[in-house]
Amino acid sequence: MLRKKSLEASLLAFDSNNLNRFKKQLDFVYKSGIKNIHYDVADGINVPNVAYGTEWLKELYLKGFTVSVHFMVNKPKKWFSKFADYPFDSLAFQAEPINKLSATLLLKKIKKNGRKCGLAFRPDTDLTKYKKIIKKCDFVTIMGVNPGFGGQEFLKNVTIKNLKLINQIKEENNPNLIIKLDGGVNYDVIKLTSKFVDVYVSGTFLIKQKNPKLLKDFINKC
Repeated sequence: MLRKKSLEASLLAFDSNNLNRFKKQLDFVYKSGIKNIHYDVADGINVPNVAYGTEWLKELYLKGFTVSVHFMVNKPKKWFSKFADYPFDSLAFQAEPINKLSATLLLKKIKKNGRKCGLAFRPDTDLTKYKKIIKKCDFVTIMGVNPGFGGQEFLKNVTIKNLKLINQIKEENNPNLIIKLDGGVNYDVIKLTSKFVDVYVSGTFLIKQKNPKLLKDFINKC
């Protein structure tokens, strides 16, 4: 049975240093029919990069985008308090920096706030240790690269292993779980992983496309 798939455009790949170009890239993606934005937040501690705060959330919402926030931060609870009143659809945070009890409580808090909640996992994280917590997630994000920077090469062997494992956990514990793949996504990666993934996150590769709609259509056909 084919999985219904969708695409999120990773804002991390957009040129935020050039406001005019940044807005043109947003318009370019939106007009291509891609209405979902993956909004990375990085604190420079959890990953070696600093990315967005809340500054673009309202504009993205007013433009008609659905926004999925991804915390790559050491203190996700503190960051959530900064974001809670802003318009976004869902939020995932890296599981690794906090203990399981704190992660469980934060997932509950996000859901109580009316958002979809999820966990994101680095390539080297042992997913089996999170089976019970994954029951409480609406979605999980499997990283196909080490988080922090766009444009990295897909880590094939470990990511395929993790995708197979998360699908097994889904089947056994949470049949409605949505599985996202973030990092290194291109046509070859999509073909390789299509039976394991529901949502693809693409940044650098997507922005380089002359017609991003072709990538969106390709995903829907896989």
